[in-house]
Amino acid sequence: SYGKLTPNKFPEDFLFGTATASCQIEGAWNLSGKGENMWDRFTYNNPELILDKSNGDFACDSYHKNKEDVALMKKMGVQFYRFSLSWSRILSTGFAYKINPDGIRYYNDLINLLIKNDIILLVTLFHWDTPQPLEDLGGFTNALMVDWFEDYARVVFENFGDRVKLWLTFNEPKQTCLQSYDQNRKAPGYNSSGIGGYLCAHNLIEAHVRVYHLYDTEFRSKQNGKISVTIDTHTGWKQLQTQQTIRRQLKEDGRFW
Repeated sequence: SYGKLTPNKFPEDFLFGTATASCQIEGAWNLSGKGENMWDRFTYNNPELILDKSNGDFACDSYHKNKEDVALMKKMGVQFYRFSLSWSRILSTGFAYKINPDGIRYYNDLINLLIKNDIILLVTLFHWDTPQPLEDLGGFTNALMVDWFEDYARVVFENFGDRVKLWLTFNEPKQTCLQSYDQNRKAPGYNSSGIGGYLCAHNLIEAHVRVYHLYDTEFRSKQNGKISVTIDTHTGWKQLQTQQTIRRQLKEDGRFW
């Protein structure tokens, strides 16, 4: 049975918030030590694949307008803000041996500003913006990405975990893997149907597990936070399906995950 929905009323503990992704809003794609990510390369090399031929050079210019953005959220009564960190802004090459102090400063300032305005932080480690040097090595089709992602997460937890209490490892991993490596639809634009998507899924799931346990064993007791993942799915909730098609879809979902 389904719970009864009452019109015009949300539960008392319901939180209203908003969400963004770093590569969609920040701009400042090559300022203050930020390295190139796969969307920078993809949109420059393939402008015809973007409807208006735009890229992330400026985007919403949130890198320079974060104070205005937070003021607008405060005015709107936003209770929480889900945003992602740019791996390339924190680690210019993608590797943890080169931490970018300007990137750390930028996110420290944003985090402190949100806390000052009583806005709850929900921070995503990865929202589809692999550093290009790592993408050149195969991105999430390369099993070494598990180690590189763990290294990146450790830097993030060490620098921001004293204030951030809600973490997400990945945003929409299914779309990241299918559209990046299986369907040639989004950056980095690989077309390896039946292979690339599954390699990505395997490595991405392992990376999530690795970072979950990293937080659980080394940071949770000190920082008292929680960590999860944003799952997306296409199971046809809006259309009637036969038991046969439902079983077929569940079988395919099971193969993917």
